[in-house]
Order: sequence, then C-alpha cells, then structure tokens
Amino acid sequence: MNPILAVDWGTKRLGLAVSDPTGTLARSLPTLHLQSPTDALIRIREAAAEHEAQIVLLGLPVNMNGSEGTSASAVRRLGEALEQEGIQVRYLDERLSSEEAKQYLDERGETRPPKERAARSGSSRLCSSATYL
Repeated sequence: MNPILAVDWGTKRLGLAVSDPTGTLARSLPTLHLQSPTDALIRIREAAAEHEAQIVLLGLPVNMNGSEGTSASAVRRLGEALEQEGIQVRYLDERLSSEEAKQYLDERGETRPPKERAARSGSSRLCSSATYL
C-alpha cells in the first residue's frame, strides 16, 4: 500500500498530512499558504508526488444538515481536477473536525495561531481516519 495524502482545503491555506505506507499512522506536513486559486492543485500534486501518495483524501466541508455549500463544491472541483491528472481522490465528511482539532491541540497545550493549529491537526486527524481505505 502507498501513503495517503490528506488535505484540509481552504481558500488561503492547505493543511496537509501524510500517512505511513500502511495507512495507520499520520504525520502533519507544514501548512501551505496559497497564492492563487490554481495554486492548490499544483501544491497538492507536488506533495502527492513527493510523498509517493497514490490517494488524496480531501476533507469535505459538509453543512451540519448534510447539505453541501459553496466550499464543498470547490473541494469537489479540486478533486475532479486531481482525478483528471490520474490521482485517486476520496472525500471525508469533516463536519466536526475543526472543533475536534482545536480541542485536541488545546489538551496538548499547543500554542500556534488557531487557524494554523486547526489546519495542521485537522489534516492529521483526517489522515488517521483514512484507515477505511
């Protein structure tokens, strides 16, 4: 099995994590700051190649009622673009992941800025959840 690259997408930042080849352990990668909307596709493609990830797991920001809004649509478009480049994409409902990430880091006493902490931890927790693959 190859590593899984987990992505917590945002319009300005990408939180990334990569699993070990078995898909059981994950480690955070540095948060990527985006320069343009197309930058996300390029940066994810580069990270997937660098870490030899065959699957990209995209966090899907679903509304609490289960509907998908504009952010979820943007993530799906990103996923479609990655698939057109031959990268396998899976989606994971991340309804409560930001709050879980914040609580996790608060318990550990992490002191990074809240947005960066949530992006890094959120992607790690996403990647850990990828064991269903």
